[in-house]
Amino acid sequence: MFKTLATSLALSAALATAALAANPVELTDANTQAITQMLTDQGYEVGKIKIEDGLYEAYAKKGDEKYEIFLNGDFEIVRTDADS
Repeated sequence: MFKTLATSLALSAALATAALAANPVELTDANTQAITQMLTDQGYEVGKIKIEDGLYEAYAKKGDEKYEIFLNGDFEIVRTDADS
């Protein structure tokens, strides 16, 4: 009984967290500006921003390196790939 209750509580917490972080990924001027500003503040020169596989994908440079930066609907970086 306790194991079932604990599993149910853990599943409920995971679903609630996912629902809170599930902002839609829409390419609007406001979202593009927010992403550009955030990455610029981190030292990147931001080029094109598009949507790929449900994530924002920003093409950016930092120094001599090129990057593809993937962000979720909350503008959290979920992956950064060096672009060779």
